[in-house]
Amino acid sequence: MNMVTAGEVQAELVAHERECIIRAEAVQRQLDSLTGRIKRLEALIMGSTATLILGFITVLWKI
Repeated sequence: MNMVTAGEVQAELVAHERECIIRAEAVQRQLDSLTGRIKRLEALIMGSTATLILGFITVLWKI
């Protein structure tokens, strides 16, 4: 039987926690990057919508 000692379990937990922290930091960086991209897309959509609405109003005004 291979008995795992408490020290080995503790070492594995410490290593696991370290890896999880690294992964969490990477995920946070990706989320921060996506947040910036989403804000730019929102601005583009709002600008496009305003342009379309003004175009429709202009066309209707001329009729």
